[in-house]
Parts: sequence; C-alpha cells; structure tokens
Amino acid sequence: MEPPNKHTTSNDEPAMSHSLPELSALPEPVLIHILSFMDPKEAVQTCILSKQWRNLWTLTPSLNFEFKRVGVRRTTAAFVHFVANMLYFRGASKLDTFRLRWHAGSQHQVSCYSDVICEIHVSNASSWIFSALRCKPRVISLDFLGFTNLKLPHALFTCTSLEQLELKLSNRYNEETIGPKYVNLPNLKKLKLSVLTLKDPVMQEILWGCPLLEELSLSECILKFNKMKSGCLRHLTIKSCPGYGVAEIFMPSLISVHLEDSCPGRNKLSLKNTPSLVKVFISYEYFHEHFFSSTEVEFFNSLTTVTDLELYDTGVKALLEKIIPNCPVLDNLKRLTFGKWLINEKLDLLCQLLQHTPNLEKLTVVHKKPTNPGRIEKKRATGQIPFKCKQLKAIEIKYSDPSGVHELVDILVRNTSHREKSVRIDFSRF
Repeated sequence: MEPPNKHTTSNDEPAMSHSLPELSALPEPVLIHILSFMDPKEAVQTCILSKQWRNLWTLTPSLNFEFKRVGVRRTTAAFVHFVANMLYFRGASKLDTFRLRWHAGSQHQVSCYSDVICEIHVSNASSWIFSALRCKPRVISLDFLGFTNLKLPHALFTCTSLEQLELKLSNRYNEETIGPKYVNLPNLKKLKLSVLTLKDPVMQEILWGCPLLEELSLSECILKFNKMKSGCLRHLTIKSCPGYGVAEIFMPSLISVHLEDSCPGRNKLSLKNTPSLVKVFISYEYFHEHFFSSTEVEFFNSLTTVTDLELYDTGVKALLEKIIPNCPVLDNLKRLTFGKWLINEKLDLLCQLLQHTPNLEKLTVVHKKPTNPGRIEKKRATGQIPFKCKQLKAIEIKYSDPSGVHELVDILVRNTSHREKSVRIDFSRF
C-alpha cells in the first residue's frame, strides 16, 4: 500500500488549507473582499484550498482582465477561453467593477491578424460586456486596441446601475465606434472618453442621457460638435483633443475646467453660461502665432468668476502676449499659479497680469533654469511694471535650479507697492 501523498490530508483537501486556519476563520465577506484585490487567475486558483473556498471566487465584486500581447494566437485563445469561462461560472452574481483591457494589435494595425479573427474578437468582447451588464456593475472600464470595427453594444448606454464609465477604444478615425441612438444612464456621475470621434448629436445625446453627470473627461478625441449643454456637470477636462469648430459651453453648474494640449488653438471653447466656474487650469506645451484665434481671447476674457487660475508652459506665454492688452479685471481671483518656462525672460507678462488681479492673495511662480543670465540682467534694468495686490499674503517660488531665482525675487519685490512689501515668500524645489 502506498503511503498517503505528502501534499494531501486524510479528507483529500490540500494541506495548504490547514496552514492558514486564521485566514479561513475570517467571515465570508472579508474573504471575498480579499479576493477582489487579486488577479482573476489567482482568485480562481483559491478554489483548491478547501470546500469553503471552492466557490468564493465567483462572488468577487471586482473583475480586472488585461491582455496586451500582440500576435500570439495561442495565448490569445487562452485569454478568450479563461474570460469566457470565468464569466459563465460566475453567473449573475453582483458585480461592482468590471475592467477589460484588450490590446489585440498595434494602434496602426489595419486588423487583428485577419478580418475573420478580428470579427471573432469583436464578438467575444461584446458578449463579455453583456455578461458584465447582467451583474449590474457600478463601474465599467473598457480599453481596446487593434479592433478597427468594434461597435459597443447599445445596452452599455442604458445600464441604470452605472456610476462611472471609462471608454478608451484607440480608434478615433472610426466614427461608428461610439454612436448610441439612445442614452439612459440615470446614475452615471463620472465619464471618461479617450481616443474616439465625438460628433455633435452623439455628444449631446450623452449629456442629455446622464442627468447626474458631474465629471466629464475627453482625452485624445476628435471633437466634431459645436455645443455642450448640461445643467449638472461640475468638472470638465479636455486633453489633446483637436477640434473642428468652436464648441460653446452652456453649463451653469460647472466649477472647474482643465485644458491641456501640446499645441494651443486646438481646444476652441467658448464659455457662454458658466456662472459657477471658479477653477481653471490651462497648459499649452508648444506655440505658434497662427494657432491663436479670437476664441482663445474670448475664453480668457470669460474668467471673471474664477478664484483659482493655473497657467503653464510656453504656449500660454504666447497666448498671454496676445491677451493681456485687453485683459479684463479679475476681481475674484485669489490664487494664481504661473510658469513652467523661463519666467525672467518674460517677467513683464506676469507683472502686467498682476495689474488685473487686485484681490490676489497667493501667487505661485514655477521657475525654470535660466539659459542666458545677461538677458535677465537686461530685464532687471527695463522691467518696471508696478502692480498693486492689496490682499497679497504669500508668494511661493518653485524652482528646478536656483539659478536666476534671486533675480526673480528682486524684480517681484521692486515692482510691488509698499503695502505688499510684508508678504511672506516661500521657496520649494521640484
């Protein structure tokens, strides 16, 4: 008679289960919560620990599937098989979060291996989304790459349990990728769309169909709409999105706007009804005079309600040169952050802007390392643009290199009025 296997116990359960008595003694909800932090494959493997663990993995509230190997058909088949089986055996158990990241090809690939295989992948992805929707998830995040003909199921846009939706389809030249005829997401609060083409009727249908939407983020999308209307949206972010016309914003509840791009002039936004707007972030990395239009000037002139303003990078420097001559008085502005370029070379821009911020309380200057000290000296001799900020209490200077910081402080101090001489000046290095 053969001796019992050293890896098993008398009741044929793995010895591993007896090595974790404290863990197994925890309440089932706690064990399920622990499983939710594990990779799906690892979570499924816990079924061999004991009878208690056999079906716990089917109750995990979060599923996070990720596949990004390119060109390995056998590995792709294994991924498809695993996801399909896990969703099947899991059934309709309550699901909080469903994340699927499937990179089946490169961004420049025409199709996934072949048109036939690509169609199969699209069919699999759609069926998985349907399976997840049956479980009434609160959060869905989809990230696809290499699917040139992917169309999202309409059921995704009528899921009443959704509170957060993220879509990154890496296919912004296919206008049919996202085109719901009807949107009904009554509980959606956060929406993030990336690498898509958004046309006028689609964008407005989304905003109308999300009555509780508070946060909207658009990243690397092609914008083909001319209006954005929402009575509930509070935070709007647009990053690297080329536009094909001026988009007018009618959002009375909007609190913050974040604009970030490699080139200015591509986000053509016009604020028409934003009385609640208090925080604005603008960053343009590069610039050229022909990028600017009257839209950018009008946008800046609409910031009279703003209390927090952040202006970064060299593109903003060029924009300010065009705006400042007709800049309105920003009576409500309390905090201004300015820089990420060589401030000393264009310090007059800052001083001129401060002439339009009489109630400013804190000024933060982000300073880059100077490359031409002689140029700084010249500005010290000619840059006399006094400003009066009677409420100014603190100036913070952030720098990557201390060179030129003393010159910057000297010019700021010399241009302030007597009342601001007592402001606190702090320094921090980044």
